[in-house]
Amino acid sequence: MIPLLGLIIGILVGVFIPYNIPYQYSNYVAVAILAALDSVFGGIAATVRGKFDMKIFISGFFGNALVAAGLAYIGDQL
Repeated sequence: MIPLLGLIIGILVGVFIPYNIPYQYSNYVAVAILAALDSVFGGIAATVRGKFDMKIFISGFFGNALVAAGLAYIGDQL
């Protein structure tokens, strides 16, 4: 129930409070979103296996997103 509520709130915020990401950052944000989605699917898999830990999920979610955006930036600079 809580994830569904979070999804609904996220959609409403996205629709009614539009935010445009500057073009020069769009590649980094796209890669960060993909990394965050990887963490979400990993959390779903851990829940199915009965090994979900919220601390690991939160740290992995933000950690993966930041590392992915950083690697995309470094790749862009190279």
